[in-house]
Amino acid sequence: MKTIAIVSDSAYSGKDLVAVGETIKKNILEVFDKQVTVSNYHIDQLSEGDIIDEDLVVVMAGSRAIKVKNFVSNHDKIIVARRTFSKHGIYQLFSIPEGTDVLVVNDNIETVLDSISSLYHIGVKHVNLIPFIPEKDYHHINHAVSPSEPKLVPNYIKHVYDVGSRVIDIPTMLLIISMLQINDKQTQQKLYNYNQKIFSPNEGIIQNYTNLLTRTEEMDQLLDLSHDGILLTDRNGKILIYNKKFKNIFEITNNPEGKYLHDIVKDPNLDKYYKNDFHNDLVTFKKKIINLEKRDVVHFDQEIRMYFSFQEVTHIKKLEQNLSQKLRQKGQIARYTFDDIICTSKDIKTIKKKAEKIASTDLTIMITGESGTGKEILAQAIHNASPRHKQPFIAINSAAIPENLIESELFGYASGSFTGALKSGRKGLFEQANNGTIFLDEIGDMPKHLQSKLLRVLQERQLTPIGSDRIIDIDVRVIAASHRNPREMIKDDSFRKDLFYRLNVFPLELPPLRRRPEDIPILLQNFTNNRFTFSGDCINHMMNYDWPGNIRELNNVAQYITTIEENEVVNIDSLPYYLSTQSGLGTWQSGNISYQTERMILEQKTALTTAVSTLKAIQLLNRIDKTAGRKHIMGILGQKNILVSESRLRKIIAALQLTELIITKKGRNGSYTTEKGNHFLSDFP
Repeated sequence: MKTIAIVSDSAYSGKDLVAVGETIKKNILEVFDKQVTVSNYHIDQLSEGDIIDEDLVVVMAGSRAIKVKNFVSNHDKIIVARRTFSKHGIYQLFSIPEGTDVLVVNDNIETVLDSISSLYHIGVKHVNLIPFIPEKDYHHINHAVSPSEPKLVPNYIKHVYDVGSRVIDIPTMLLIISMLQINDKQTQQKLYNYNQKIFSPNEGIIQNYTNLLTRTEEMDQLLDLSHDGILLTDRNGKILIYNKKFKNIFEITNNPEGKYLHDIVKDPNLDKYYKNDFHNDLVTFKKKIINLEKRDVVHFDQEIRMYFSFQEVTHIKKLEQNLSQKLRQKGQIARYTFDDIICTSKDIKTIKKKAEKIASTDLTIMITGESGTGKEILAQAIHNASPRHKQPFIAINSAAIPENLIESELFGYASGSFTGALKSGRKGLFEQANNGTIFLDEIGDMPKHLQSKLLRVLQERQLTPIGSDRIIDIDVRVIAASHRNPREMIKDDSFRKDLFYRLNVFPLELPPLRRRPEDIPILLQNFTNNRFTFSGDCINHMMNYDWPGNIRELNNVAQYITTIEENEVVNIDSLPYYLSTQSGLGTWQSGNISYQTERMILEQKTALTTAVSTLKAIQLLNRIDKTAGRKHIMGILGQKNILVSESRLRKIIAALQLTELIITKKGRNGSYTTEKGNHFLSDFP
């Protein structure tokens, strides 16, 4: 604890017995509180040989400093306190009429002149301040001002203003702070509060200091808002700045400022981090695992400071959980793992084994297979088994996005790139998937002109948003998928050969369900949560079915059974109507699959003949490279004397989409027959 000596002329100043030393002591304790002890000395009570040995000696005037020099061991400790007035005592003076002579009274001429100087500097300039000399006559003056010495004022003065004892000004307080090296946050706050009560002749200095205190307070609050423990030390580990989280992590209860880090935190041994920089180094404190980062910071181009950041691993885990939750809410997370791919068939087990091996790499993967075979589930499983599993998983279906929008969806756009664009621009899906995985489903339906741009992105790992000259580096893993045979698409010139070889680094082909019938029983049990027992006839019936909708269709059947079945045993009669009434569903006709399921659905939704005619019209329009929109379809049907309304045609197109015989692109791109649709029409010459 620091010590301060206050030296005044005598125990009392003036006839009113006001203790000057006690007033100054009160001022000092108001700012420094329990960090200092203050003792009062009086010049008239000092004897030869007396020594004042406090850390700081405060006197009221320069003449007093000369008098006490012989009683102080170190003259550098002596400071002269400049004094000012408190605000509550001064405001009354501004009611005195301008130009009035005002007598200033104090115990001696030096303090009188000092008081006049202080009054002038704080703005009392509208009156004439007259110094009081005891032997002179002042009957011509009606107003007098005195700092707690009103009894010294001649009794013939009519108006006497007691402005209270003078107090230590802010520059003197700052000098005390500097000499005693007491500048903690609590002292700064108390000095700020003290400043609000007094007048100061140095408003510029005070304003700068107030701004500095405010800035410091704001920085402290910012540091305390951090979830990381933050620390700044000198080169030897002496703590200069810290935040609350640092104290919480290392369970420090007292003020660590000015102490050494290695003395406060002994286990782990942190002084080994002083010499070099470290990033993501793990240390243990009690039962806490802490991620440590340490950097050297150059201070004023000379001194070296050391920055430490401490982050509890439990907090990092919470951040990861929150990130995963937010990504899940945005649909940017993979839900399926390899455990969700249930099988007994040798083919699927082999594919799983290959996929698990390739998951740990960044190789591009091409997944092919009929619609409904589980291509996206496999892609998600690969992502979740990869080092990128904590990063976004972005899936895009190239066939489901209108051709005029797919480029902006994939690559983003700059502000004002086109009519209707967001003012702030928009990140593309590739940029959103940065550091993660992007799944390009139905890649074969991507427009030809975009295939070349995609090829460049895959080669350079860079993209340029629409309407921007900014090049963005990306780090994404690409998994592509298609229900169509890419090699056949290359032959008919609908898919770029160079893009195919860029995507087909590691090919995986998922077999249709009809080629893995042994998986049907286990999949059924999984889809129905093991609620039912399936009869042998029922299982055989389903294993002989073609399942053109593959696993998706099987799941639909399972949901149907779960919803309506009340018995524990499922028989053939419990299956959906179109499935239970068919036999020999796995037969071949004229070399083509007989699509009994699609026929049943179309007959339920609309007339089969009209649906087939509509499908043929779409196929014809595709062949002649004409948009297969409702207007053109109705025109072809009209030529064959098949009259349908536009609303009915919408229902027919919806049924054809449901059965996956066509795909319909948004906008003015019209409909296209699928490979499945073309096979279907072969049964209707």
